[in-house]
Amino acid sequence: MIQKTIIDYLCNLININTTIDSNNEIEGILYIKEVFDNLGIENKIYEPVSGKGNIIATIKGKSDNKILLHSHIDTANYNSENWLFPPDKATITNNCVVGRGALDCKGLVSIWMEIMRNLSLNKHIPENTIIFMCSCDEEQSGKYGTEWILENTNIIDNLKLVIGEGGGYPIVLKSDYYYTIQTEEIYPYNSYELKRINESKKYSYDLINKILNQALDLGYYNKNTLVFYNNIDFQGKRKIAKQSFYENIDLILSRNINRNYTNIFSFIESELKSINQNYKLLPIITPGYSDNRFFRYRKIPTLGFFPLDTRNNISGIHGNNEYISFKSLKLSYDILSKVVDFLSNYNY
Repeated sequence: MIQKTIIDYLCNLININTTIDSNNEIEGILYIKEVFDNLGIENKIYEPVSGKGNIIATIKGKSDNKILLHSHIDTANYNSENWLFPPDKATITNNCVVGRGALDCKGLVSIWMEIMRNLSLNKHIPENTIIFMCSCDEEQSGKYGTEWILENTNIIDNLKLVIGEGGGYPIVLKSDYYYTIQTEEIYPYNSYELKRINESKKYSYDLINKILNQALDLGYYNKNTLVFYNNIDFQGKRKIAKQSFYENIDLILSRNINRNYTNIFSFIESELKSINQNYKLLPIITPGYSDNRFFRYRKIPTLGFFPLDTRNNISGIHGNNEYISFKSLKLSYDILSKVVDFLSNYNY
């Protein structure tokens, strides 16, 4: 059964309008602060300009090493005429929560809040310090959100890993479900890289294999990624384009940053398999960008992983009738809470 507190957190957050046009992210952040204050969780609000609020909450560990749980409070705009339910008011129907931000990204905010709540109630002090950061402005430039926080606080000191949005949706391949985990995004850091992305390229068979194997060697992919790519024609209705596994990936690899996620990948996949033996982890590099890019630019290991139930439609993200199922919330909490427990005592 899904924890009632997660549903309450999510519904209360959806009921606060934090769309792009609202300039009202601070109200959502103040709600989170109220929850954490009542729990006695150390927290601080940052509001660079009026309405643009961010919050950082901390569960101190024995060491200064930090694990950061990240999400964002702002949401896309909406046209209410195209919704079956009011987008600005949480509706519970058919064991789902419907409303703007349910998937992107107040559902993940609610999961992190519940994990922080349980950590605060646990008398055991973790080895590593756990930070929860909820930022604003992700749906626009990030200027007053994550980018501002990283430039104006010391949050990145001793920061070992970030987990945020960007992956977690399952793809059916034959009889297996591959749960995506985002290891990078194709985002240019300078004009030279932008030029490379815009160049027309021809990918030969040999070049594609070179890219795939180099991504494997540097830790962005694992063996599941190669198996998936080699059997990609057997995908179900939800698909990943074949080109996504190699197109412009050479730009990421040219930075020559080694990511050793082996232990984390193994742990997450073991948790997935404990639920269903046909669940597998699929490390991918995605097009587009999120706030994850600000951490990765600073060479901080960052993973995007918000696991969803296999039947949860994701087309409502930035669209109409956005929803998240109770099963998705339970699955995400069950897995992410164990991942945080694992990382909180990981020996860095």
